Amino acid sequence: MYSKWNSETHYPPAASHLPPGQSPQQMTERLKSLEDQMALLIKLMESNNQLLRSIEEQQNRVCTSGGGGSVIVRM
Repeated sequence: MYSKWNSETHYPPAASHLPPGQSPQQMTERLKSLEDQMALLIKLMESNNQLLRSIEEQQNRVCTSGGGGSVIVRM
């Protein structure tokens, strides 16, 4: 879903824009780590949304009784 984020070419920031004492390699590693954490967060959020939809479906299920009528069951 968010694959376009990973397909873009990333360029390290200019040395003049780096915090003092931080190399371009360190900045690249930190950005990669943040990108990985965001990807995991998105994956977990999508999983959570799927679980919530499943719970909602269970709460709204329609049960058919032997008499032919339908009863909406709310849990």
